This record gives sequence, structure tokens and C-alpha cells, in this order.
Amino acid sequence: MMSFTAGAEGGRIIAALDLGSSKTVALVARVTSPEEVEIIGLGVVEGRGVKSGSVTNLELAVKSIREAIEEAELMSAVEIDEVVINISGKNVRGDNATGMVTITGRDRIITHADVFRVIEQAQNIRIPADQEILHVLSREFKVDDQSGIKDPVGMVGVRLDAQVHIVTAPITQLQNTEKAVEQAGVRVSNKVLSALASSHAILTEAEKDLGVVVCDIGSGVIDLIVYVDGGVEYSSTICLGGHHVTQDLSIGLKTPIDAAEMLKKRRGTARAADVDPMEMVEVPSVGERAPRQVPRRDMALIIEARMREILELIHMEIMKSGRKNILAGGIIFTGGGAQLDGLVGLAEEVIGLGASVAYPKGLLGISDKVASPPFSTAVGLILYQARYGESETQRTGRTLLGRVKSWLQKNL
Repeated sequence: MMSFTAGAEGGRIIAALDLGSSKTVALVARVTSPEEVEIIGLGVVEGRGVKSGSVTNLELAVKSIREAIEEAELMSAVEIDEVVINISGKNVRGDNATGMVTITGRDRIITHADVFRVIEQAQNIRIPADQEILHVLSREFKVDDQSGIKDPVGMVGVRLDAQVHIVTAPITQLQNTEKAVEQAGVRVSNKVLSALASSHAILTEAEKDLGVVVCDIGSGVIDLIVYVDGGVEYSSTICLGGHHVTQDLSIGLKTPIDAAEMLKKRRGTARAADVDPMEMVEVPSVGERAPRQVPRRDMALIIEARMREILELIHMEIMKSGRKNILAGGIIFTGGGAQLDGLVGLAEEVIGLGASVAYPKGLLGISDKVASPPFSTAVGLILYQARYGESETQRTGRTLLGRVKSWLQKNL
């Protein structure tokens, strides 16, 4: 079973659940092949009980999940049994590791079993007792003195080295998230790093090979992942997002949070210098007081100050990767916060890389409803599961060779 639901006809049905701070998204797709993914159901409700990637109120989180799933079921006319979910948060870590094994076969031909051994060796790093491995993502292999190898199976050599990117997450965070999903009446079929999911929705293989940063700006967190030579080089999470910009506007303009969010979306910009100093905006007041006219540039100055801080933190993470100078693909923004006017220009100024905003692509059906940056994670979860996913039953039932082949397919 691979994220199947009841009532699937003409292809298998996959369901995904994006648990965000501001919204909960349930997505249902019919998959004929990894290249033919048709979106047939969508449920979007206000996010409750989740903050910065972690469940903070189980009851509220369960309610949001259940409502989103019911909406998606109603639209798709199928019953959702299990979902693939996203994982994010400040305590989700990505670390690079290496492994080495000697090829012992008589002909020195590298087999799937050798690859499994070297990946197992690479995982022998010190992981805190409260953390669980979420992904082991291949960066590259090296056979003797030849580096830059993506798939070493069938090659001849004496020594095989593997470079991998290991993503770990707090066990309690994973358990609480799964508990919320299960109490909403569905099972968790797979767990995927949010940034990894988003990259599946917006990146091409050519962009991964070129070297690129994907930056998903959500309401509460920013998920970042760096690709070099087709492999994951670095990943991290920044605990700031679009909601912090809204809070600044609410305080600076003395207006309710809802009004500040509306103003940000409709009239906001990240570059105050681009705004006519004579242009005014109507700002709702708190309580029964009448709305006020405020220079739009004042609003832009508040937004720009926070966005500069956010972009400087993103720049710091890119510098930590040690790969800024070879990222020919620049930085690609997605997520709800990527829709802010002026973001690209300010990012190029602060970070010093070419920047752009990307939308989910490669979908059929009601794709127009999800072809926008806020749905990149949900769409990416569907595409990831369509290409690589399997249920817990399949994972436990496969042989060692099957597990090795599955890992190679997923990571090479």
C-alpha cells in the first residue's frame, strides 16, 4: 500500500498533509505514473495548534487536520486512509557524514550490498538519544581515486567512499505530530523534510546540478536546503517567517493583526525606496476609532527592516554551507512569504546571489488551485511520495536487496 485511499480508479491515490503555523493543507492526487500526477482534492483550513513545526496544542491540531482532510475528501470523492506529512522546526538538524568500505568480492565489482554497507557506515555518527534519523540523502560516491560518482553499482574498485547528508528530528516532535494525525483518523505513511518536499515541487534536475538554494518562507519558519552537483549539501530551519512581519506591522501601525496581514498582502513591499513618498494607505484602527491615512512608505520601512533581518539570517546559513561561491543557480524562494513584492530585489542586494520566486509545476487536474508558492510543500509531498514513497507495510516486508535498491532510487 502506497498512500492509497479507498475508491481509487485509473491509478493510485496519494494524500499529503502540510502542517503549517498559519494553515493546514490536505491534498489528494491520482497518480498514473511519477510523471502523471493529477490533483483531485484540496482542503485548506486555518492552522491551529502548530507553531514553528511542532504541535503545541494537540486538540486544536487534531481539529485542523480533520477539517482539512474532510474538505479534501469531499472534493476528491475518495476516503483518505493515510497521508505523507512534512517535518520542520528549529530542532530538525542536517549534518554531512562520510563512510568507507573495502570491496571484498573476487572481481572487485561494486554491488548493491556494498552500497548498503557504506551507507550504514556513513550513518555511524553520534546522534543524540532524543533524535531520530529522518533522511539519509546521497551527496556523492568515490571509487578509489575517482570522485563525483552518483551510482557506483557495477563499477570496479578496491575502496568505496560515500558522502551523505543525514537529517534528524526530535523523537518527541515526530511522535506528537503522528499522534495528532492518527487522532484525526488517518495513518502516517511517510515523513519528509519540508524543504526537501518543496524542492521536489519547484526544482529541475538541471538546477540541482547547477547549484541552488531553495528557501521556503512560511508563516512561522523558513526552511532552507542547498543543492550542489545534484546532491543535498546543507539544510537548516530559521525560526522567523511571514507572521513576524505581520506582527511588526501590527505594532508599528497600531492596527489589529488581521488588518496588518491584509495590508501586507495587498500593499506591502520589501523595498521602501521603490514607494512614492506621497502615496497613502488606509490603516484600520484598534477598537471603534476611525481608520487613518498613513504613508505607504512608512509601512514599507517596517517591512523592509524585518525582511533585511530575515535575509541576513538566510545569508548566514548559506555561508555556513561553505558553497555560496559555486551556487550558479542562485536562491529560489517559495512559500507564502515569497509573494511579498520587492523580495527578489532586496534578496539580491543583501545576499549577493541571483534570486527568483518559484511555483509548483508538473501537475494535472485542478493544478491551478495549488500552482502558487504557498502550496509548494504540499505539492512536493505528493510528488515525493509518487516517485519514492511506500507505506510502512512495504518497508518492513522488503528484503535487504530491496531496501538497497529503494534507497538508491530515492537518493541517486
